[in-house]
Amino acid sequence: MSDEFSRKLKAYEKGELTDQELEEFEKELEKLEGYQKILEEQAGSTTGSTISNKRQQKIVRKGKWKARLQTALFAFGILIIFTFLSSVLTAVYYSWGNPDRVDEFRGVIDHTLTITNPYGYLGGTSTSTTPYFGLEATRDMKKQIGNETIKVGELEVNFLFSLMSSAERSYIGKESQSQPAFSHPRSDERVHSDWDQLEQLPEGTVVSAYVSFGELMESKAVEKLFSDKQMNLLWLAVDTGIKSEMNHGTIFDTIGFPSHPIWHEDDMITQSYEEESGLFGSSTVSESSSSLAYHEGDQDMLHDQFMKTLYFLQDHEKKSNRLLFGRLDLKKRINYLENHGILHYGAVITGPTKEIVKLQDEPLVEGLEVDEVEFWNWE
Repeated sequence: MSDEFSRKLKAYEKGELTDQELEEFEKELEKLEGYQKILEEQAGSTTGSTISNKRQQKIVRKGKWKARLQTALFAFGILIIFTFLSSVLTAVYYSWGNPDRVDEFRGVIDHTLTITNPYGYLGGTSTSTTPYFGLEATRDMKKQIGNETIKVGELEVNFLFSLMSSAERSYIGKESQSQPAFSHPRSDERVHSDWDQLEQLPEGTVVSAYVSFGELMESKAVEKLFSDKQMNLLWLAVDTGIKSEMNHGTIFDTIGFPSHPIWHEDDMITQSYEEESGLFGSSTVSESSSSLAYHEGDQDMLHDQFMKTLYFLQDHEKKSNRLLFGRLDLKKRINYLENHGILHYGAVITGPTKEIVKLQDEPLVEGLEVDEVEFWNWE
């Protein structure tokens, strides 16, 4: 409020204004009253501010959800980019080397099962990379009974970079609590045999069985023992001189090899190789290869490939041990075999039941344990 207006207001209240001054001041007061009314109307409009506040709260909430959605979309975008990059890096990591890591890890699984499981040579391991630097390896577990190969379970192993998890096994149907085993000829324990069980089985059946010998035998002698009979020799158990694998005459942690050579990647001979150029510098490779020539009865090749497998697994023994939940002690086994040669205390065979039961008359056969029985499929 100015000093002039204050002076006129005091003069107005005392009645000291002239007629002209009074008329002008009253007009000014009327203007002020108009301003006052406008201000009061604006002040009164605040009584409806509750509606405006609700609307403002709604806008704030909407803004918060929008911000949250934008944050979530940003995080999702980062996840997609990270997944893509990790998938590329994973593929590069496992395809590195010659042979690459996929072939190397697959070989560890295949060769470990081949020398420790009489049916481990059946089939092969499949692998697939996972986005976050992982590799999943799966394999069907099979058995041969007569002329038929059946699936009895599945095995799965996971890798994080080169770190290998323990193997997970799942079985189809009922898993036997009493697995067949071999007996060692140097044991004084009485050998358990399933001859009575075999004799009770009907003629139209085939079996797979673990045969224990009365003495350590050379590979040629084992082959000769079964060559003129209606049965197939599947796998030969090898004596490695480790006493811990024997308990009351029964042998645990058995190793051996199948009746055919164990082939490795570097044993393959390339027969043909074609490479076709594609778009953007890509190329398509078509390659065919075959293993070395093997003549049935070539025991030296069987032994050489078996020892080659042991040396290969020695470099990956930690992984092999995780696959078996035990210790292979390959250094001791290899040293024993190099000094004493390869001899056998047992074998796994398959064939018609009534033919296999005749083995109890063989002087070299000390005992037999039945593994699996199937209906007739023999030709």
